[in-house]
Amino acid sequence: MKDIDLYREHGAVTDPGAQRALLDELSGLGGDPRRLAALIGGVMVHRDHTQHFGFTLPDERRDEANTRHVEAILALLGGWESRPPADRFAGTCRDFAVLLCAMLRHAGTPARARAGFAGYFVDGFFDDHWVVEVWDDARGWYLVDAQVGSAPPGTYARGIDAFDVPRDAFLVGGEAWRQWRSGRRSPETVGVLAAGLTGLWEVQGNVIRDLASLDRVETLPWDGWGLIPIRYDALKPADLELLDEAAGVSAEGGPVERVREMYRRDSRLAAPAELAGGPGGRRQADQPTTA
Repeated sequence: MKDIDLYREHGAVTDPGAQRALLDELSGLGGDPRRLAALIGGVMVHRDHTQHFGFTLPDERRDEANTRHVEAILALLGGWESRPPADRFAGTCRDFAVLLCAMLRHAGTPARARAGFAGYFVDGFFDDHWVVEVWDDARGWYLVDAQVGSAPPGTYARGIDAFDVPRDAFLVGGEAWRQWRSGRRSPETVGVLAAGLTGLWEVQGNVIRDLASLDRVETLPWDGWGLIPIRYDALKPADLELLDEAAGVSAEGGPVERVREMYRRDSRLAAPAELAGGPGGRRQADQPTTA
């Protein structure tokens, strides 16, 4: 199977399962990211940005963002009718990205979620963020920010097209690692700004999560395994060498054969089976959010 064809198909996370009919309803929209994102904006809101939409999310609803699988998200949505912001699913940037990714794959458009850092929320800072990479036969892969693109104009980013995000405005995990490891950027300008978390430790997590996503294992933004929980200054030379190698694969976006060879050969990279499998559990621990 060619790489592009792989990303036309659902993985365990984006498979709609028993909720397939909800994605079938969107057949008339084809694979148009703008029209699909507009639907998402009517049914989903970022759990930490509800002030932009005129309400405060009750604490007991924060766990909605731990809904791992698209099938479960669709079950909670129940349909595509736009609803008041307070009645929308409360997720994170990852949920916007994964739902759009599922919609596009269902329409036969190659798509993959990417974990990295966006430089268009706060000047001079790259915030932990997820977007979707969409394939076009004429231009190749390009970036779409479903969270920004589905919100009213001016809610979020300044000066970018959310449906054609520049590569220097969003850095996938591997590219971020290479830039900060080489000294081209300061580690203090990357992380989760709202939580005060910065540094290469934040970057190394998204190197591994992005590698997993390239294998269609779209984890939660706070899932930690293998090398992710180890502080950067505690990594062994062999760990850094492995992360450098993984970052190169992430930055290049494949090829899939190389992604899988790397991702699956080493327990320091491979996500546990419960993260890669189909619907089952939900993580309960509330963690620092992403942009």
